[in-house]
Amino acid sequence: LVQLEEECYKYHSSMTRCWEELIQCNADILSHFKDAIRDHDHSISTKTCPTSILPRKPLFSDFKDRMML
Repeated sequence: LVQLEEECYKYHSSMTRCWEELIQCNADILSHFKDAIRDHDHSISTKTCPTSILPRKPLFSDFKDRMML
């Protein structure tokens, strides 16, 4: 019984450590993305931003016909 408790304690400690490392890794990745987005936002000018996400002209000549189906 003592050995079982010892194994359970070791397993619990190991899993706790793994989850803490995973949480820290996730926080580091999130911080990296936030920094990258902030740097990108500071370096982009409004002239390079599109005024619309949709193209002014259809990308395909039969676009209108396909939309009517």
